[in-house]
Amino acid sequence: MIKAFPVKIISCRTIAWILLFTGFVIKDIHSQRPDTTIIHRNDTIIKMIRPGIQEKQLEGRKLEDILEDYSDRNFFSRKLHEWLVKSSFNKDEETKRITNNNPGEYNGKQIAHIDIRHIPPFGSSIDDTVSIADTWLSRLGNNLRFETAPGIIRKTITFQEKETIDQTDISDSERLLRSLSFINDSRIIAWPHPTNKNAINISIYVQDRYPHALSAGLIDQQPSVGLINKNILGRGISFAHTLVIPSPDIKDWGFRETVSAENFLSNYVNLELDYSHISNLHLIAGSLEKDFILPEIKYAGGIGLNRSFTNQKITDYPAIVWNPSLNFRRQNFWMGRSFLLESSNSPLRSNIYITTRFMDLKMFNNGEHLNFIPDGKFYYAGLSFSRRGYYKNNLIHSFGRTEDVPYGSLNSLSYGYHENMNGHRHFLEYHYSLGKALIPSKGYLYFSGDVGSYFRKGIPEQGHLKLTSEYISSLISVGRSKLRNFFELQYVNGLSRFPQEYLSIDEDVNGLHRFDYNRSISGSEKIVLKTEQVFFTRLEPLGFKFAVFSFFDMAFLREDSNKSLFDHNPYYSFGGGLRIRNDNLVFNTLQIRLAIMPRIPDGVLPISLRTTGEVTGDFKDFIPRQPGSSVFY
Repeated sequence: MIKAFPVKIISCRTIAWILLFTGFVIKDIHSQRPDTTIIHRNDTIIKMIRPGIQEKQLEGRKLEDILEDYSDRNFFSRKLHEWLVKSSFNKDEETKRITNNNPGEYNGKQIAHIDIRHIPPFGSSIDDTVSIADTWLSRLGNNLRFETAPGIIRKTITFQEKETIDQTDISDSERLLRSLSFINDSRIIAWPHPTNKNAINISIYVQDRYPHALSAGLIDQQPSVGLINKNILGRGISFAHTLVIPSPDIKDWGFRETVSAENFLSNYVNLELDYSHISNLHLIAGSLEKDFILPEIKYAGGIGLNRSFTNQKITDYPAIVWNPSLNFRRQNFWMGRSFLLESSNSPLRSNIYITTRFMDLKMFNNGEHLNFIPDGKFYYAGLSFSRRGYYKNNLIHSFGRTEDVPYGSLNSLSYGYHENMNGHRHFLEYHYSLGKALIPSKGYLYFSGDVGSYFRKGIPEQGHLKLTSEYISSLISVGRSKLRNFFELQYVNGLSRFPQEYLSIDEDVNGLHRFDYNRSISGSEKIVLKTEQVFFTRLEPLGFKFAVFSFFDMAFLREDSNKSLFDHNPYYSFGGGLRIRNDNLVFNTLQIRLAIMPRIPDGVLPISLRTTGEVTGDFKDFIPRQPGSSVFY
């Protein structure tokens, strides 16, 4: 044992000398390297590292940053980073969500080449294009689809090769791509040309939504199943097939087929065909329409044809469910001309719009409705002034994808003339709306007002006054999650309406959450206050994101014409629930909601627990509508 001890000492010293000598050698080798720059290219990420210097120091760094650096080492580290760190929103503030590389610096330069890069729905994102699907299910989903064809993308953007680019081309093209129902997000990057300083190259990153979906639910108390494909063969064509199954009350089978194509003939023309053969909905309809989606669009218009043999809804009276059902033919045509008043490279652009519209409505065998829904021919004309722009945000209506928030104002004046067998009458309406972001980072405010009426021999009839204000707060940090508040105040008054016409405070007509009693609770004037608080959690298993929400609504409805509005007792609805959404899928948002309603008709439970599929909300843009549209609801 005594002889072995020195051997151990000598061995440790020898090892120490070897390590020390190796350190000097390595240091000397580093000192002999030229002072160059190493570039690691990870698709859109470029890292500049000086040789001999550690890329990132661990001391004093946050745990989430360390986990992010090591997330690509093995399966465990990837999952740890995904569950503990990765989220759908930025670590700093929402205004840093997605930014272009200052497209203004490339104004007037020629586009030499356009490169389209597809990002699969699962495993990657616009912000992290180098990630790949790490599960067999994600890889299978990415393979069981067609990528959006480059031709669909090229005819959607506002620029082409060999053309010069303006400051707004990139932001407009990103917005147009995101407006397509089969695309989740997009980002466009301009790069300096390597040899020509007067030219640039452009890369377009597009992330598709997964196009296939199944649905199940109830249609008029009958079970239904649906099959959806939002991007057939990558050509931007959507198909939806719904099969209605017999129930104990209704023994008939039913089905509905819907086909649509966005940007169908280029120039932003959309096509939709609809055929339904269900117990309470038997119709054949089609539309071909082009809106003023860009300020630079000079001409827009649309054709809509509808032959409804059995239908409980009509476009011109969206608040009413008709019983018995309606039987009608509706033909609608409109067109408009736009005049751009400012340079197209300005972020806030102004237009004057002149619009015209013709509608022919023919009712069949609806004797009790004929006085209420005057059929005949309607002629309208409108003059509008719009000033609009867009800025990027997220976590408003979506769960993390980029959202284009409109701001600006719209003024519209409409005149109409209506004739049928009972005579003729005139129509006059004025609309004003305003939306703006409150700076700095104080939320978003929107206001709109509509007032209009028909006039028969100078006497007003079927008039309306509608005022709406909305406020969306900025994101509030709650730990590592986010909270956003929504407020809406609406006032609607019917002016000289027909006896059968009424207002309701139902949910589907901007009323109280969960309310559905328009046949038993109705009036001629209302004011509705709605508040909602949405808490966006950091949970993201398999790409599904979770938001917890609460709401409180209150409404006054003038049910007795002999009393003023505030002499009536208010109605309430309050509660909360959970929303689950995957922006990479074409599914609607799954919503589980508990609502409590203290005042409802007798014999109905005041508590409702309902699971539904909700369509993602949208912003009110400052694009003129076709003149003469009804807003009495």
